[in-house]
Amino acid sequence: MSVIALAILIALGSWQVRRLDWKQGLIAQVEARVNADPIPFAEAMRRAEAGENMEYTPVTISGRIDRDRAARVFGTYDGAPGVYLFSPVAGPSGEDVFVNEGFAPQTETGAVADLPDDEETTVTGLFRYAEQPAPPASWFQPEGKSADGLWFVRDPAMFAAETGASAAPYYIDRFAVDGRDWPIGGTTRLDFNNRHLEYALTWFGLAATLIGVWIAFSLKKRDEDSNLKSRVD
Repeated sequence: MSVIALAILIALGSWQVRRLDWKQGLIAQVEARVNADPIPFAEAMRRAEAGENMEYTPVTISGRIDRDRAARVFGTYDGAPGVYLFSPVAGPSGEDVFVNEGFAPQTETGAVADLPDDEETTVTGLFRYAEQPAPPASWFQPEGKSADGLWFVRDPAMFAAETGASAAPYYIDRFAVDGRDWPIGGTTRLDFNNRHLEYALTWFGLAATLIGVWIAFSLKKRDEDSNLKSRVD
C-alpha cells in the first residue's frame, strides 16, 4: 500500500512539474504575442482553422457594429459585477464576428443600452476562442440566459443563433476606445494563475513524508519483533 501511495504522489508531483513548464511557456508566448502588430481577422481565423493556436493574437476587422443584436454577458471586473457587451460585425465570409466591446458595471448598463450603431469602423483587439468551460467549472456555471436577458457563457454561436444568424467560433476582445467611458475596453485578463511549483512541492513533500513514516514504522516493527523474539528465547 505504501508503494502504491508513493507512486501516486510522485506521479502527481511530476504532473505538476509538466504543468509548470506548460504554464511558463504559455505566459511567455502570450506576453510576446499581445505586443505584436495586429493582423487581419480573416488571416487569424484561417490559421486557427488550420490548427494553429491563435489565442491572444492582435487582430483587426472593419465593418459596421450592429448593436441592435448585441449580447450582454454577465461578468465582473475589478470585483464589480456588470455586463460585457458583445456586438456583431459582418465577417469575411458573411457570418457574424462578435466583438467584446468591454465591461460596464451594473450602475452603468443604461449607458451601454444607449450606444448608437457605429458606421463603418475598424476594430482592433485580441483574437479569442469561444468559451467552453471544462469540468468541474462547467458543473457550477449556468448555461444559456437569465430571465433578464444576460448570457453566462461567451459563445458567439449561441448569440447568433438567437437571431437566426451564424457566427464564427471566435470573437475579438476589443482594445480601449478613446473618449468613451462605458463599456470600457481592454479588459482581457492576462494574469495567469501559476501555482504549479507550489503544488509540485506539496506532492513531493507528501511523498518524502510517506517514506519517513514508512521507515519509522519499519524500524519500530523490527525492534518489536526483536524484543518478542528475545522473550521467546
